[in-house]
Amino acid sequence: KTTMLLELARDTIARAEEDSTHPIPVVFNLSSWTEKREPIAEWLVYELGAKYNIPKRVAHPWVENDELLLLLDGLDEVGVEYRETCVKAINDFRQEHLVSLVVCSRVADYEVLTIRLKLQGAVLLQPLTPRQIDEYLDGVGVELLAVHKTLEHDVTLQEFVQTPLMLSVMTLAYQGMSVEDIGALDSIDARRRHVFSTYVRRMFQ
Repeated sequence: KTTMLLELARDTIARAEEDSTHPIPVVFNLSSWTEKREPIAEWLVYELGAKYNIPKRVAHPWVENDELLLLLDGLDEVGVEYRETCVKAINDFRQEHLVSLVVCSRVADYEVLTIRLKLQGAVLLQPLTPRQIDEYLDGVGVELLAVHKTLEHDVTLQEFVQTPLMLSVMTLAYQGMSVEDIGALDSIDARRRHVFSTYVRRMFQ
């Protein structure tokens, strides 16, 4: 979800650079809201200063005049005891500001809340399908032939590569390796450790 949010940020930044009438896209992580639990407008001004070095005299008019496209990541990273309060704060902000806004959260963490975000729509990111994974690996070529073969019978690996981020990390880690090098592991945790240790070693090389 964070990767998709950053891709959205990239595309909307390009749009704003071409047309100054579009709002300025800015990514904020909601986990920091927990520290003071202040109104969203005040938190945004503070975060613009703390994370982006935007002076308060500039940040405040941006927020008050709805000149930003707010990309809020990590609702699920807000402490459980404050998560519903955070949703209410976002809804209160929306009552006063006609601003474009995106909020990211793991669906399971959001569904247990008794209060809902008052937004126009929702997008649910689905795991990659086996066909999408096959098409991606076919496009890379022989360097990942062993990965492709291992996936045919390794259920743990199949589950591991269902997100674009993990598929990307795995392809970098296992590029050019043999089936024996990749090995068969019987748990997601064991596979994760193996992938990341291999990835880190190859990146340093």
